[in-house]
Amino acid sequence: MRYILILLFIISPATYAQRNLDPESFRVKVRPILNGILGDFYQMMTLFPDFPKEIIPLIQELDTLTLDKETLRTTCPRVLNYKCKDTVKKLRVKLATIRALSLKLMGQQKISSSLYLNSLSGIRLVSQFDYELEEAKGYLDNSSFMMTAQIPQKRETYFIIKELDELNTLLSLAVVEFIPFMYREDFRQFFFNFVYPVQLQISKNMNYEFLNRNVNSLNFAVNLLNMNLTKRKKTPEGMGSYLSVIHNRWNSILRYYF
Repeated sequence: MRYILILLFIISPATYAQRNLDPESFRVKVRPILNGILGDFYQMMTLFPDFPKEIIPLIQELDTLTLDKETLRTTCPRVLNYKCKDTVKKLRVKLATIRALSLKLMGQQKISSSLYLNSLSGIRLVSQFDYELEEAKGYLDNSSFMMTAQIPQKRETYFIIKELDELNTLLSLAVVEFIPFMYREDFRQFFFNFVYPVQLQISKNMNYEFLNRNVNSLNFAVNLLNMNLTKRKKTPEGMGSYLSVIHNRWNSILRYYF
């Protein structure tokens, strides 16, 4: 009962919020704060023993595909053709960069002898990510060759977009699996209820309306993580300051809703 009352209390500010964010306020004031929260979160993750730091630049580079995927979907909604040649070229270059980062991450993976044993499932997901990445790159390489040679093709746009989305999913799952078991569920909840949607809908797509519709649930996720790691459990070493900064950043966003 005590924790139910606490949860009701922490979500109450957003529950009674009466104002919605306008596009300009979001772009100039709120989006930079949200990006700061994402950065704080990933830096906080690196404090876990054996968490692969190489996964963070990989996530950041993968995020740059968002606008290209939307352009591809708009320019070539059904099949890849000469109209989306430039977008395919950009994607190929970016996938080559991502592959280099992926190989670097793969090269650093090893079974740890510490108490915070690297998750085998995390390593497996990273390997699967690299395999899917190579398949997507090969698909685009072949498509680009056929476009340049002006050879008709029936390569579906849906397939490559699906493959690129799958890369996001695999890497996100891997992030969670590398978190020590004691804290994994707390960070899993926060990652998939706050970090992932903010990263996908707000940070890159600049979908400010998503924030207006989901401010209550996002607020709940921030406060739940803070409560779990400072009240119910021992705060992981070195993370107290990050949790405080994340909480303060988020509260500075909430003031736009009163």
